[in-house]
Amino acid sequence: MQWAEELDTGIAEIDVQNRRLGDFINTLSEARGTGDRSRTGGVLEQLLDFAVNNFLFEEKLMEEANYEFRSAHERVHEIFVKKLADFRGRYAQGEDVTEELLAMLTGWVANHIKQEDKRYAATVQQVMAQEGGETWVKGIMKKLFG
Repeated sequence: MQWAEELDTGIAEIDVQNRRLGDFINTLSEARGTGDRSRTGGVLEQLLDFAVNNFLFEEKLMEEANYEFRSAHERVHEIFVKKLADFRGRYAQGEDVTEELLAMLTGWVANHIKQEDKRYAATVQQVMAQEGGETWVKGIMKKLFG
């Protein structure tokens, strides 16, 4: 997958994190091509950890910006994490989940990032303009992750 600028939200830290999804997709695609099952498992573990931390950060940004659809957005994140956990469980049982996982991730990039993330990003950018831009974002990140 080649990242397209149209997927960027305009919030540098979120864009960096979202681009990692493209890396996960590419690694999974390579694992599918070589049949490297252990690589798929490694991506699943990293992806689940990444998603939890990425969503925590996004949700804190939405909270700080008083994004009106935060609850709905958080629910979508919760469902995504549950799906990833399900994939991990199925993988652990010996099932080849690579193709289905790739389809889900590709759909997530095309739909969630391109549409839903852009919606909250507009609200966050308004707050950023008033609160010091990327410095405000980095402050939130520091509060969450040290």
